[in-house]
Amino acid sequence: MKVLNKYIKRPLALYLLVLLSFSACKKDKLDMDYDNRKVTDARRNSTVRVVNLAGYNQAIVNGDTLTNYVVRDPNGGMYDSYPGTLYFRDNGRLGTTWTIPQDLFVNGALRLKSQEINFNGSGPSSEFIVKEEQQPVDYYMLTTLLTGQPAYLQVPRAVSAASDPSKFKIRILNLSSNVNPSDGVEDLRGPLSLTWADGTAVSTATSNIQPGQYSDYIELPYGAAQFKVLTAQGFQVSALTSEVIKADNSTLEYAANLTYAPIKTYFPGGIYTIVISAQMTTIPYPGTTTGETIKVNQNGFRIINDISDPANLTYSRLQAVNAMPGMEGVKMTVNGQVLGTPMSYTGHTNYQAFITGTYKVEALNASGAKLAETELKLEANKNFSLWLFPDVNGNPVIQPVANDLSGTYFSGGTDDASSGYLKKAFPFNIRFLNFCPDFPYLTVTGNDGADFNGFFPVNPAAVNNLMPGVSPINAPYLSVRQESDAYQFMAFRSTPAIIPGVWAKDIPVLDGQNLIARPELYVRTGLPNHEPGIYTIALVGSTKANAPAAQKAKMIILKHNK
Repeated sequence: MKVLNKYIKRPLALYLLVLLSFSACKKDKLDMDYDNRKVTDARRNSTVRVVNLAGYNQAIVNGDTLTNYVVRDPNGGMYDSYPGTLYFRDNGRLGTTWTIPQDLFVNGALRLKSQEINFNGSGPSSEFIVKEEQQPVDYYMLTTLLTGQPAYLQVPRAVSAASDPSKFKIRILNLSSNVNPSDGVEDLRGPLSLTWADGTAVSTATSNIQPGQYSDYIELPYGAAQFKVLTAQGFQVSALTSEVIKADNSTLEYAANLTYAPIKTYFPGGIYTIVISAQMTTIPYPGTTTGETIKVNQNGFRIINDISDPANLTYSRLQAVNAMPGMEGVKMTVNGQVLGTPMSYTGHTNYQAFITGTYKVEALNASGAKLAETELKLEANKNFSLWLFPDVNGNPVIQPVANDLSGTYFSGGTDDASSGYLKKAFPFNIRFLNFCPDFPYLTVTGNDGADFNGFFPVNPAAVNNLMPGVSPINAPYLSVRQESDAYQFMAFRSTPAIIPGVWAKDIPVLDGQNLIARPELYVRTGLPNHEPGIYTIALVGSTKANAPAAQKAKMIILKHNK
């Protein structure tokens, strides 16, 4: 105890000693914040942008190499990994678009040399003077592999948003070229037009744009859309794709009579250019019977963001659908504002943008009498269809159903336990709903009662025992493969214990070709087996024996992208 006591007799003195020792060693606190920005220096961009349509991957400005000029073995372990540089932080290579920093200009100009460097050696190159302009401008770099093709085309670019903040701006730029006839590809050079997915013109302002010309920007409501580009003869021009396309008609080799065109969400405040130019395209090797392919130049289109997609923190979209048998002239109001136009039975309105908030939704008959009402909270970037249908007692009910137009699929967990998702720009997404009160349980199958063969395994709850007015939430979409053979949609009367149950012979069978909105679009090929898009197939109507023919139960198709 004597040894211990000599250390605890003066606890106050010991405390002071410890306090002094800490104060003597005190150091300035370190700033432990991390800056994750790719560009951390004070760098100001110019108003000049390079749009690289020629596939160059390296750049030299005023004799200074800005990219890494590193070459990887395409079969090696680091084939897609390149070191970043001061001006190209991601992978040290020139991409599709590059806004030139202002510090690179000398007296308002610079000399830009671009070239392609790959494992096989040096490819095409281009060199020209770039001038800084007062207004935003793009230098579209074109392939130099075609005779008579200019190295670039200077095009002004818009950066101010649409006058209506819920809309986006878009234009078409026709840089189509005379491709090599010896390559065997079809000639698509000529006046080109921008159309919706069904081939109808978007606007006269974006129609019949001559080679080397561009249209004015037009304003359109935001949302998911599949734009297409058509020649004066109505031929579809393919979008840029890594898939094999047929040389004589630009359709996908492995999906009969379909021409690739991506579905994309165009954000409110966004600005876009759809540009058509010659680009490297994969076609079957002439005469091959074993699948060999070659790359040639062919005209195709791609979507260029003229500004970065703005974040949508303000708007949601609504449409109404009338599934009340025998009810004509139905109107849907949102906080007293009429949504679209009066609807006939099985009709629907166009989408309309609404600011986030809580809304009172009412359904009115042709005389203005209220049929049903509900309350709906709208969050940013959401999409709802407001279905009006009869409950088990025949009374009108409004059911809001959320739609997923992103084209994103859950593909299962990954090795690090995070969720795996895959986004498809060319989706065939279909969900099924039951709005027929005479059908307690609906199961939808493919040909002859067979299960659907989807791109991903189908969630059984999305196709089996669908109850009236109940919409599946977890993985509700069937994702059909683009190369699918002809297939059908068949309705079955099922029970929780028996799936698929008894085939409902009174419900007309639909097939994949019923998804085609406008068969006239396919002017030179046969119809495809289906058409890309995001769909709802809903059972509506009545199965009662005394129901009028127009009100008999049937499956209807609602396409959600334009």
